[in-house]
Amino acid sequence: MSIKMVSKLIGQTVLIGIVLGLIFALIGWPAKMLWYRGMIVGGFVSVAVALMGFWAYLTLNYIMKTLMPPRVWTWFQAVLIVLAVVDVVYFFPQLVANLPTGLTLPPGNYLVQLLLPLVLALLVAAVKVRITSKTAFIPAVFFMYVFTGVEWIPALFNAHAWPPAELIWMVLFVCNTFLILVLGKYTKKPLQA
Repeated sequence: MSIKMVSKLIGQTVLIGIVLGLIFALIGWPAKMLWYRGMIVGGFVSVAVALMGFWAYLTLNYIMKTLMPPRVWTWFQAVLIVLAVVDVVYFFPQLVANLPTGLTLPPGNYLVQLLLPLVLALLVAAVKVRITSKTAFIPAVFFMYVFTGVEWIPALFNAHAWPPAELIWMVLFVCNTFLILVLGKYTKKPLQA
């Protein structure tokens, strides 16, 4: 991947974040905020975290594939996905109860709201499989569910209410979806003439 491609990928991701933040701010959902704050939260804060998480995943993926056979790394990712789901179901309520900001569990059925990202991650992974190959399913779910969750933790620790935290999660998820789906386009080797 050339520097030009990396710059284009970063620029497109920032643009997606800015547009999403602006749209969410203008419609006032999930959080009511001024339009420029929506652009800042969506375009710069969330996208910076999404890009850092993406590069961290690519680095981790590269290192793990050199340390162990790719099949073992894939199964290890599957185990980490299961652990993340268990963590969300059993330990997330305790985490939220101990946050210094006073954030409480989301209204309604929090299990449905917290497992929805897993369902969305499975859908994104299914699209990734259609674009690339079936071996991309577990890594895509791992990135979309586990890494997006890890990227979202700072927002949880700093949010005083659910709507801003949900806004950040939605922008993170859309940016991560974009990044994982276009990765193959940027890493394809050009055909030799």
